[in-house]
Amino acid sequence: MPEKTKKTTTESISETLRELLPYTNLGWQLVSTMLLFFGAGYGADYLLDSRPWLTVSLSVIGIVYGLTAVIKTANQLQKRNTKEKS
Repeated sequence: MPEKTKKTTTESISETLRELLPYTNLGWQLVSTMLLFFGAGYGADYLLDSRPWLTVSLSVIGIVYGLTAVIKTANQLQKRNTKEKS
């Protein structure tokens, strides 16, 4: 029967951080998508002099798209982690 080796605190922390690393990108993905759509709307409003309609509508689209992308990515990560643990 193989002996269980006790992990040191440093090894345990590094393992936990390795598992959490893919999830840290989810926040950046959401924020960057929202800012991109907001910037596009603001720029289009500035060029077309239609303030604030394009900014508001593209911001809402960016929020919805960003949340959808984050949920999809989180589900993929969860499925991958479930397969690895099985």
